[in-house]
Amino acid sequence: MEKDNHIYMPEDHMENLYNSKNFLVRFVHCQRLDVIVNSVCCNNGMRVLDAGCGEGQLIEKLYEKNKSNYYGADITEIALKKAKARCPFANFSEMNLADLKFEDGFFDVIIITEVLEHVIEYRAVVAELKRVLKKGGFLIVTFPNEFLWTVSRFLLGRRPIKVPDHVNSFNPSKIKKLIGMELITRKNLPFGGPFSFSLGGFMNFKK
Repeated sequence: MEKDNHIYMPEDHMENLYNSKNFLVRFVHCQRLDVIVNSVCCNNGMRVLDAGCGEGQLIEKLYEKNKSNYYGADITEIALKKAKARCPFANFSEMNLADLKFEDGFFDVIIITEVLEHVIEYRAVVAELKRVLKKGGFLIVTFPNEFLWTVSRFLLGRRPIKVPDHVNSFNPSKIKKLIGMELITRKNLPFGGPFSFSLGGFMNFKK
């Protein structure tokens, strides 16, 4: 399998999740964005990267809170087209996250939310994110509890039961070891219980 050809992003994929008619689906995804936005501390001069920005919903919410310098990177052209229309104030680039076209230490804050589970070369992606993050900067990572998501999709009648382009599975211990930086904040989503009973994890690291 090629590194990227398993990734499938239909038009308005994330928009349909954030506005799902299913209350649980809508709540889980929107609550994750709220947790991220409320955790980002930045001023107008900071550079913020949404790595795997999709259709730009997170950048839109961040901009509503703070008018910083926002950048989005994604490998899917159809998502970037939507992101550019949604957030004309931001800088978007089509690029592989394992080969970012930014200089060392360029960003004050980097966010990668629900992305690493899609990426075969996730270690290379993390290395690149750390390279372009400035000393003292923050790296925010969120990831699903793959087992509970699969169970939830089965109970909700969603098909396929397992998300086909999820090629990795993570837990907080694995993410902490993978990132290898100071852990500032950790939350289990959406309700803060043990990770085994949570749909996902949120971790904020400082370089």
